[in-house]
Amino acid sequence: MKIAVIGATGATGRKVVERALDLGHEVIAVARRPEVITPTARLSVRQGDVLDMPSMAEALVDTDMVISCLGPSGNFSQGTVISEGISSIRKNFSPGTTMSVGITNILAACESAGVKRFVMQSGIGLSDGKELSVLNRLAIHISGRIFTKAVEDKAVAEHAVQQSELNWVIVRPPALSDTAATSKYAAGPLIRISPLRPLSFADCADCLVRAATNEPTWIRKIINVGR
Repeated sequence: MKIAVIGATGATGRKVVERALDLGHEVIAVARRPEVITPTARLSVRQGDVLDMPSMAEALVDTDMVISCLGPSGNFSQGTVISEGISSIRKNFSPGTTMSVGITNILAACESAGVKRFVMQSGIGLSDGKELSVLNRLAIHISGRIFTKAVEDKAVAEHAVQQSELNWVIVRPPALSDTAATSKYAAGPLIRISPLRPLSFADCADCLVRAATNEPTWIRKIINVGR
């Protein structure tokens, strides 16, 4: 299968590319700055800006499915634990409209390019918490009150996906960490997970690739993934 990965230079996106290649798929990494990605066997790179729908439509031509690992960008220097932490906090407090506008453009690009299967990485913070424990419901509620703008922007994006005619899957992980893959995670509609237990980027990536290439019962459903 030919999988386009949007957000391929991000922490989850890089792992999605790796996992899809490991499973033998052909991967198209879509990036605003394609020069930062080195093409390899079964990996090609195309330029595409999620804020520019025509460029995205061109980037998605002749692909079977799309996985979006899109997230808000930050302006802090990378490379240290402190800078990464500050950047993460900043992006949640002031996310802009990258998700809401970007996902809307990606959906239009999918339709223009004839792509039917679309997987979106979202977050457990969008859950209403009914499937979770009382403590975890409280954690999501508090997080939502702190990161209101980020939740609102991502909620617009999720709504656009659910209103589309695509065979979509929305995947909601908890906080993510740069730890080793375990393959020991739970995933499914209304699966009870803990938003307080981080999931590795690699395990989240594995779930996203599963959602794109397997799991027919996940189509047009919201999937919780975590531990």
